Amino acid sequence: MAEKWDKQFMAFIRRTSEDIRRTGEDLKVEAERLLVEVRDPARQAKLKATLTDFRDKAAAVTKEAAERLEGAARHVEDFVSRGLELEKPPGNSAKTASAASAAQAAPSAKEPPPAKAPRKTGKTIGKKPAAKKAPAAKKASAAKKASASKTAKTLGRKGV
Repeated sequence: MAEKWDKQFMAFIRRTSEDIRRTGEDLKVEAERLLVEVRDPARQAKLKATLTDFRDKAAAVTKEAAERLEGAARHVEDFVSRGLELEKPPGNSAKTASAASAAQAAPSAKEPPPAKAPRKTGKTIGKKPAAKKAPAAKKASAAKKASASKTAKTLGRKGV
């Protein structure tokens, strides 16, 4: 039984070696053909011409893109400057406008900081203020506000 397997294995190796030999020869022929094509002066000239043409087109496209970008930047700059001119009060020059914008950016030392709101006085328990007695006046004002808001809220057809 071992002899049968040995014969089959040897047949497989012969077939495989023949396939590998044929593949090697095909690869050798193809490599030689490619080398001839690469060394051909006509092909090299054609390739150089194609690369030169491609380089020229790329340079032209890059130049056009740069010009368009510069135009867009000028357009944005003009738009912003017109917007800033509209914000300036009449009679101000560019120097005073830049000084005014600098003054707005950094608070001056001459002006005092804005005052804080005064604290409410009254008795407090913990953090909540103590209840005060004067609900009658608050109830009357709340009733007036409620009646006024009822008439002001009609948006559609009346009487629906």
